[in-house]
Amino acid sequence: MTYLFIGAGQAGGAIVDSIFEYTDDSMLGLFESTDISTLGRPLVFNSTMRDLQNLSNVPAEDQYGVAQQHGLVQGTEPGFEEMVTGGFGRNPVDADEVMGDHADELQTILESKFGGRTAAAADDEEVPATDTDAIQFAFLFVGLGGGTGCGISPHIARGIKEFTDDRTKVVAVTVLPNTRGGVEDDETDGEVSAGRQAWNARYGLDRLEDEVDGIVLVDNQRISYLDSAGGEFGEYNEYVAAAFHDIVVGPMLSNVDASEVDGVDTPDIDVRDIVTSLSFGVAGGESKPGYGAIGRSVTMTRSLSGYLLPFVGRRDIDSAALARLSASKQSLAKADPNDAQKAIALVRAPSANIGPGSHSVETGTIKEYLERSCRLNEVNIGVALSGRNLASVVTLLTYRREDLDRLDEIEAAADAYEQETEELFA
Repeated sequence: MTYLFIGAGQAGGAIVDSIFEYTDDSMLGLFESTDISTLGRPLVFNSTMRDLQNLSNVPAEDQYGVAQQHGLVQGTEPGFEEMVTGGFGRNPVDADEVMGDHADELQTILESKFGGRTAAAADDEEVPATDTDAIQFAFLFVGLGGGTGCGISPHIARGIKEFTDDRTKVVAVTVLPNTRGGVEDDETDGEVSAGRQAWNARYGLDRLEDEVDGIVLVDNQRISYLDSAGGEFGEYNEYVAAAFHDIVVGPMLSNVDASEVDGVDTPDIDVRDIVTSLSFGVAGGESKPGYGAIGRSVTMTRSLSGYLLPFVGRRDIDSAALARLSASKQSLAKADPNDAQKAIALVRAPSANIGPGSHSVETGTIKEYLERSCRLNEVNIGVALSGRNLASVVTLLTYRREDLDRLDEIEAAADAYEQETEELFA
């Protein structure tokens, strides 16, 4: 079984690249010493050679260029740089058409990575069954302000489900553009208006809703107030990557050994729980994707002296403050936790900080805080171990689309842009 982490476009590829930068002391404790490559593998699709060259942790054989004339080109293909020459000019409709023309090539790629599909059997001929469980969950990371990610991501989600006979659950992690102002476009040496970016975002979300099981929103407007916002995207990607690394990988690779925390309730969560929390509907019936916002808070469990002397320097942990901070650091602007319908959270801490006492994270306190916020009172919480002297809380709050003011703002900006464009051409 493999978890698939797919980046579509510049923003999506950058986040996937950060996720696979697992153990690095320079990351200031963002990641634990768990090797995500034992659980999942990356794939990145982009139409711009420069963006692919900026990837450090996704190997060339897992990079694919999207080119109008050549289709999907693997990064190891001779002449790759000449075939993948250049972007879609922030136009997702063009990217959608090109990906649609080459959708069958995605099936070929998945077959090469995860095994061939079953062919029609001749009389009395045994044909080995396809392992359609090879990809149980897929996380599709995509930026919604540009052209490539918006245009190709629905095709990728649909292609994964087709390859696995609709058995794979797909969660889209979408990066919303800052719609307070335009952005510079390196491809055209001009500026892309906020209205155009909003139109792209709506175009992408509307089409993804039909293909995925849940949507997580990452909002660039959360850092737009910073004077140095252009240089903050790398850190923001790392923050988002760390949160996903914790909640997806943590329960699988750092589960709690009951013998280490004798007598303490340590509930489990897994990716199925995440998908359930991100969707609305009754089990066995038709479901509708919800919109999630993710947040992460961290505190040290020991003072500096505790790092040098293991039996001293333990610090008190304010579990309520950790829960509030995680919710306040949601990845979506204008999101009110009291409008959330459901929530899921993961606590990570050393075994010595799991249990009763002021030095431990109190899961009951965190769960109570989330239950007070969620309208459906549907809260799931899990516990995993941390290999560092850090305690963290990752919260994923799920909303209905109509309850999010930020999406209403994007909708209004997209409508205004569409009207202005129609008037211009009229």
